Amino acid sequence: MEKGLSGLRGRDFELSDVFYFSKKGLEAIVEDEVTQRFSSEELVSWNLLTRTNINFQYISPRLTMVWVLGVIVRYCVLLPLRVTLAFIGISLLVIGTTLVGQLPDSRLKNWLSELVHLTCCRICVRSLSGTIHYHNKQYRPQKGGICVANHTSPIDVLILTTDGCYAMVGQVHGGLMGIIQRAMVKACPHVWFERSEMKDRHLVTKR
Repeated sequence: MEKGLSGLRGRDFELSDVFYFSKKGLEAIVEDEVTQRFSSEELVSWNLLTRTNINFQYISPRLTMVWVLGVIVRYCVLLPLRVTLAFIGISLLVIGTTLVGQLPDSRLKNWLSELVHLTCCRICVRSLSGTIHYHNKQYRPQKGGICVANHTSPIDVLILTTDGCYAMVGQVHGGLMGIIQRAMVKACPHVWFERSEMKDRHLVTKR
């Protein structure tokens, strides 16, 4: 380290000098005194978790067959099924909310909007193999109530919407997420805005 520093002191700083110190820092973490005191246990047989088997040591033929079968089921059965469910759920959500949005404001429109949101979001959750159990349902927001949930992702929204239809306030997105948002806002009074735009934030406050 001292030799490296002495070589660096004789010239001006360059951005590439950062790599030297980063390399030394990573070496200090990997080769610390505590880690060197331990060694991994040699397995009697492969446990399906190890990823670097030297010369395929400790691999049982029966476990290998189980692993191959698991790969086939995971990528040839479950993955296509999940992708299909996700495609069906998103397609029905976009089509359903677009059609419901053409109706005039009424109790029928609200009921259909809630039905479309709940059904499609439950299909999408099934594509993620989600099994959800809600506790203390008596505390969930009633009609006209407010539910605050910061930093929610699209998956969090799916989980919430499988239990009830919420009018959400959130960041506007582009791409596929933007298509879904524009379709959803036709059937339910969601509020999407650009947080970096002060004008949008004032409009949300007024609304």
